[in-house]
Amino acid sequence: MSDTGDAGIAPTGGASRGHGGSRELGGDNSWLGQNRALLIPYGLILLLLAAAAIRAPGFVSAPNLTQQLVLASYLGVIAGGQTLVILTGGIDLSIAWNLNLAAILLTQLSEQMPVFWATAGALGCAALVGLINGLGIAYLRIPSLVMTLGMNAVLAGVTLVYTNGSPQGEAPQFARDLAVGRIGGTVPWALLFWALFSAGLVFLLRGTVFGKRLYAIGNNPRASYLSGVPVRRVLVATYTLCGLCAGLGGIMLTGYSQQSYLGMGDLYVLPAIAAVVIGGTSILGGSGGYVGTIAGAITVVLLQNVLQIVGIQPAGQQILYGVIILIMLFVYGRNARVQE
Repeated sequence: MSDTGDAGIAPTGGASRGHGGSRELGGDNSWLGQNRALLIPYGLILLLLAAAAIRAPGFVSAPNLTQQLVLASYLGVIAGGQTLVILTGGIDLSIAWNLNLAAILLTQLSEQMPVFWATAGALGCAALVGLINGLGIAYLRIPSLVMTLGMNAVLAGVTLVYTNGSPQGEAPQFARDLAVGRIGGTVPWALLFWALFSAGLVFLLRGTVFGKRLYAIGNNPRASYLSGVPVRRVLVATYTLCGLCAGLGGIMLTGYSQQSYLGMGDLYVLPAIAAVVIGGTSILGGSGGYVGTIAGAITVVLLQNVLQIVGIQPAGQQILYGVIILIMLFVYGRNARVQE
């Protein structure tokens, strides 16, 4: 099926919200005017650090802050794919078990074949899941929420059957080095990888035609289609990249825990979405970017630790993430109505 079929093919889940351009471009051409949304997440980081320093002065030590950034790198990679999807006006709820399956494939396949091929198989499977999501959303016009939620359930079942409920194997050495190793005993490999990953993703969004098309689709999918944007192909590529990012996150988490286990991705769905929206990316699509998501990931990790310091349990943390997302939905929805 070609990309020039029915004009109503853009299944991004949102109504027309603009005229095809990124809402990052406003009337204020100053740096502050174009990046005002970034002040919130980076301001939250400073606020959380101050709160943690008051409650536990040792929290702001250099070794601990480095460890917080390492933990943020895992979430940041996972949230990178979610950023791309949300920019189009969609969402991917399958990252939990996609991440989990990739991690399990890595640990089990690495005992049967060279680590390179085990890693390629894990990442390839994760990307394939994203590809299937994209095909269902773009060509079958299944809403992203329904498609990815259903895929998550399928992956959970497949993983349980594949492992018989008990994953085997340990993380290969390269995954451990990537997650917790240090270059010369100083700079964590995870931070270097995150820096390179971030640079690549920021360039993809800001310096390529693909990135411009993401913003255009998120703003107004119908207008994008009418202006010649291959909406379907862009959506398929976007969800494939999201799946790949989930797989990368799974490998990093496997290295951190030194093994894979069932349910290891469950606690990353809401935090990944929260990192994206805290970072200033509109949950409705069309505006934002990965620079904000970087700050959002750091904010979420710091928030987790501050909540632990004050004695709030993980269940309470999940509730807070949900509240944050609902607040952002309200804020962005209100802003969209004001702009219209």
